[in-house]
Amino acid sequence: MRRGLNCAAWAAAAAEVEVGSKRLPGGGESERLAATLVKEEDDWELDEALLTILERWMAISFVEFQAKRVGRRRVDRDRHSHTIPTSMKPLYQPEDADQAIVQTPYGRGLVIRTRKADNIKEVQLLEWESFANPNGARQTHPFMLYTDRDYPSVPPRVGDDVVCLYGRGRVTGIAGVPNNNESNSKTSNLKYSITLSSWRMNGRSDVTCQVTYPPPRVVRKHILSEMDAHQKVELALSQKLKATHYFQKKDYNLALTTFASAVDAVRNVQHDHTSTNEVRADLVVVMVTCSNNAATCCIKLEKWDEASKFAKNALILLDALYGKKRMKIHTILNKEGTIDARLFGEWRVKSYLVVSRSCMAQGEDEDTIAVLKKAKAIAMEYIDHINAKEETDVSTEEKASLKGLTSQMKEVRRLLVECSGRMKATKEKEKKRAKAMFGSSSNKEQAIEKKKEVEEDPKQTIPPPKENGETGAAISSDSTAKDVPQENGADVVPETPYNLPFVRKSSLNNKHRDRSIKKTVSFSRRPPQVKEYEKTNNNDDEDSPWYAEHKEAIVMMAVAGLSVVTFMGLRKVYR
Repeated sequence: MRRGLNCAAWAAAAAEVEVGSKRLPGGGESERLAATLVKEEDDWELDEALLTILERWMAISFVEFQAKRVGRRRVDRDRHSHTIPTSMKPLYQPEDADQAIVQTPYGRGLVIRTRKADNIKEVQLLEWESFANPNGARQTHPFMLYTDRDYPSVPPRVGDDVVCLYGRGRVTGIAGVPNNNESNSKTSNLKYSITLSSWRMNGRSDVTCQVTYPPPRVVRKHILSEMDAHQKVELALSQKLKATHYFQKKDYNLALTTFASAVDAVRNVQHDHTSTNEVRADLVVVMVTCSNNAATCCIKLEKWDEASKFAKNALILLDALYGKKRMKIHTILNKEGTIDARLFGEWRVKSYLVVSRSCMAQGEDEDTIAVLKKAKAIAMEYIDHINAKEETDVSTEEKASLKGLTSQMKEVRRLLVECSGRMKATKEKEKKRAKAMFGSSSNKEQAIEKKKEVEEDPKQTIPPPKENGETGAAISSDSTAKDVPQENGADVVPETPYNLPFVRKSSLNNKHRDRSIKKTVSFSRRPPQVKEYEKTNNNDDEDSPWYAEHKEAIVMMAVAGLSVVTFMGLRKVYR
């Protein structure tokens, strides 16, 4: 049997070959292949691969194919699945670490794995369209090509991941190289600038190499689970730049999605011996900044719960770093220009502002004021620290942080005033609702205040009685003794509320009232205040007997006692 059969050899056959009682499309190679599947016993691995090719490319239903050897292949007619004995399964061949992208006769292909035993390559065709499904049904399996040929790599482009003589990296630039030798190919006249990712210098220094010949091979980009800590941080930084561009264009939905993807890329980073302190410092910075920026996008979109979650995540990271001050990561950040006023001042205040806006939008005014007070204390701490220095000692980074903290303080004060006003308005509404629910207590308060004014005001109109019992003219309390002439010519001090004798109010005084005194009318500008009393019968309890209010209870007790006596009497009779 020939190894590495090309799919075109089967597709080109036009005759029909009868296998068993069914007819299968194809001829020549298909006939040999079907016979091999039944009779050959030496190369099971190759036959399994060819079976897969036939099933996907020739549209042959092997459910109808009857195997002649018992135990060689058991066919399930109902489920269309092939069961292979455990003892005859081939050993698992892992996928290639660097999966190359090659140019095949059927378009671009991805080399999934290369078998070590026979050098057969499993190539997934990326640009092949299904022709076996006329109804447009979805292809569940990718189109595969099994071959032993070494197809050339696709031409590298800027941004592609490649593998060269010095390791794996990314193409950052392509330039032409003048060459008078026409025998060389076009590829050899190009110079590729490659930034290596397989190994790096100390710190953040990357290694860049220039490659002309042999040209680099294009490989598939690593997915997130295949990246190391450094690659994940680089991915998050690139996502952050894209999201910032979207935010400047006011495309907040796309910016939020990109910032969130950057946070997810570095959320579960597993550090190993290759993770340097610089990588760890960059990880903290990108997580805090992307979380705060994502929270800001949520505020713009009025997604209050998500905004609060992103901001609180940033606060957790900053609090953890604050507990490790003066250590390696904190020292690296300070040396690179990320000072404490920016790290623990601006970024923390920004997170607190987002949380306060979220609480305010949800009507939690007390929590909002508590959060704003924390933000105010943090901002004032670093503002006072910078202002205490002399101008010559203030660095450029501190000046920039002072400017940012000052603008944040204005926002904090504005939100405090707004939240306090809302709380006062809410309290006033609650008071009005309480008054409306529990009656007009304001009328009673006004009556009490008027009574106090009458008792405390000495300017009252008091009509002095005459000797014959008739009432004279009304004399104001402001008048003096000279204004009241008497018959004997003596001055008499008028009676005022201050010099009247104390008289106890009782019902007996009303009985001895002089009936001959007539009512007078006062024409004073300020009429006297008269207290109105409601007619109440306060002596009802004293006049009515005690059993008047408890008639029903007495009747019930009498009935109960009578029933008990009757029951006891009947009981004695029957004994």
